[in-house]
Amino acid sequence: MIPSFAPLLVILLAMVVVLVLELASSEVVAFCVLLLLFYLDYLRPAEAFEGFSSPVVITIFAIFFISAALKETGVADAVGRRIATWSRGDENRLLVGLMLASGLLSAWMNNVAAVAMLMPAVASITAHTSIPAARLYMPLTFGVILGGVTTLVGTPPNLVASQVLAQNGYQPLSLFDITPVGLAILLAGVAYMRFFGRNWLPAGQAGKRRRDSSMLTRAYRIEERLTSIKVPPGSHLDGATLRETRLGTALDVAVVAVIRGRKKILAPGPDFRLQGDDSLLVDGPFADLEQLLDVQGLAVFEADSGRLTASPLAQGLILSLPMGSGLVGKSLRELRFRDRFGVLVVGLRRGHDLVREELGRRVLRATDLILALGTAEQIKSLRDQKGLRVESDGLSLGELIEERFFTLQVPPGSPLKGRTVRESRLGELAGLTVLGILRGGALSLAVSGDEEIEKGDELLVAGEPTRILDLVALGQLELKAEPQGTQLESDTVGVSEVVVAPRSAAAGSSLRQLSFRDRYGLQVLALWRGGASIAKELANIPLRYGDALLLHGPVDKIRRLGEEPDFVVLLEPDQVRPRSSKAPFAVAALGLLILLIVTGAAPTHIAALTGAMLCVVSGALTMPQAYKAIEWRSYFFLAAIWPVGTAMQKSGAAAWLAAGLVGLGDLHPVAYLAVLICASSLLAQVLDGVPAVVILGSVGIAVADRLGVSPYPLIVGIGLGASAAFVTPWSHKASMLVVNAGGYHTRDFVKVGGPLTLLMLALLVLLIPLAFPF
Repeated sequence: MIPSFAPLLVILLAMVVVLVLELASSEVVAFCVLLLLFYLDYLRPAEAFEGFSSPVVITIFAIFFISAALKETGVADAVGRRIATWSRGDENRLLVGLMLASGLLSAWMNNVAAVAMLMPAVASITAHTSIPAARLYMPLTFGVILGGVTTLVGTPPNLVASQVLAQNGYQPLSLFDITPVGLAILLAGVAYMRFFGRNWLPAGQAGKRRRDSSMLTRAYRIEERLTSIKVPPGSHLDGATLRETRLGTALDVAVVAVIRGRKKILAPGPDFRLQGDDSLLVDGPFADLEQLLDVQGLAVFEADSGRLTASPLAQGLILSLPMGSGLVGKSLRELRFRDRFGVLVVGLRRGHDLVREELGRRVLRATDLILALGTAEQIKSLRDQKGLRVESDGLSLGELIEERFFTLQVPPGSPLKGRTVRESRLGELAGLTVLGILRGGALSLAVSGDEEIEKGDELLVAGEPTRILDLVALGQLELKAEPQGTQLESDTVGVSEVVVAPRSAAAGSSLRQLSFRDRYGLQVLALWRGGASIAKELANIPLRYGDALLLHGPVDKIRRLGEEPDFVVLLEPDQVRPRSSKAPFAVAALGLLILLIVTGAAPTHIAALTGAMLCVVSGALTMPQAYKAIEWRSYFFLAAIWPVGTAMQKSGAAAWLAAGLVGLGDLHPVAYLAVLICASSLLAQVLDGVPAVVILGSVGIAVADRLGVSPYPLIVGIGLGASAAFVTPWSHKASMLVVNAGGYHTRDFVKVGGPLTLLMLALLVLLIPLAFPF
């Protein structure tokens, strides 16, 4: 007989899958689950919305206020300066001081906020010492995670664990109940990093990017890419605004300055009007721009569809990937597809979509149809290939891909004459695919990359002609490589580096989709990802959490960007002075929170709210700043996911899971504690600490009831186990902030964080029964 709670378990399993695969935003998933549980009669209306009135949610809401006040008044920056002074440039002292200080801060504030607050301090330290950033950012985030387990308010899973006890009729945890265990774990973690973990940190070549502005431009290799473009008098550019010239689209460059006579105008806006003899300083490699402008003499014509029939030399074909094909999961470039099979891939059919851009980088999927051009002999050999199936052949080019084709006519004296198709770099620089050559009235398709271009050739290309047309419209331009050492800053214009924050609304969208330049008035010069600088096709690259962006523009706009919750500014030119006069009130608010809880004068959530209001009333924090500081997605997610624990208890699902766990055998309670701690850590690695405690908390209570022991060690173990998440960058949201800033790879977290996770789990199993007897 299927138990009545079976649909509940199916829903929870589906929720975990959706969250892990990031198929929808976490708060939307949580609300959908909440509604399903109500309509399936697992929750009453009052129970469905109890999360919004939960003391845990109120406490976390208030902690955001206090965290923001500590940041805005410069308290965190002062901590960073003290660490730097105390360490005297010694890496070991700095590592220990940074982890202890970050742990102290995170004991009283949101973990992600603590990392975001101290990242600029670390950037400043690396800018004034020889210590690479990669040696410090991981210890910073690990110190923050470890510090979160030292107090009840240090991290949400602690508060959730306390509330699980309260909901089941037990005395909730007090502020410092978990401190002995948490403090021991923090000190053990610091000792591990000092004597062992530091040996496995990356050497820090990427991290040596010291973040003063001159070092930043060198780290991102901006100086190597600066090129000067002279505007000829009377040309198409003379009298046009930068927006009207479409320079960015045509040349894929960012205009960082305009030199007019002896005057240099830095970071000109899109409405800046050019004049003849202006020199534009652009971020773009001289060699690429020179070669790209070689196409200016070409004549562009719409291709005659009557000439696009299958030639005797090549014909269109459609390939599919049979089940078990070894090509699935690999890119065309990785497979060296053309060298291996001889045919030219001109597109991928994915469902109703035709994929034509950046084909070499595309990873093949099992359902893809590969559109290609090849000779009859090549097609015959393909029929014997394993991993590929010829679905259709003998197709004309027009039948193969429904796309615009046009021809580029090579005039006498063109720089392209004598170059091979590969050397023309039309695909790499202009995003076009050369499908064939019309020569002497004959069309040759699927030409080799080594085919030489001759005078009078017409290159048959596919793609969007806009960029070529824009290039032709620019007219003749004079290029000159700009010498290194060019100054890009002034009193009003600066260079800065920002990181895409966790849960940022910008993640998943490209700069073009965000209208970044128009919205923020800043130019993105480069992107740092995976330990390398990316400068090409920036506008179309979807942003990820932890991406670092190098910005150039007005100082006041960089400062305003720092107030956006989607970005963390690592370096501001002429840093904004914090309201240090209000710092005593921020510290007093934190002290008041501690005093009220310790003396029992107010419950935790009321004490936290009192401290938050002191921050606002005293002026240490404005309400607009407070609203920006709140992680609304986390707030709604926690409020919506909270009733899941109630549903598990009411339905009997928790008792059923507990019975299954106890049924493993006649084991000591410590063994069950170890299982629950490891389960909580595992769930937190792939999901999040809060849902891990919500789901397992009710199971822990049921296990304690069946064993006839105190629930405190089991629930505390579940709560603290949810913070044992160091194995991957996405195991904890705080780690996601530092991945690209430190130039880390996933393997770095596995090497350093894996042993730390095992150490923390072992210490929890050992220490919790001593602090919370069964």
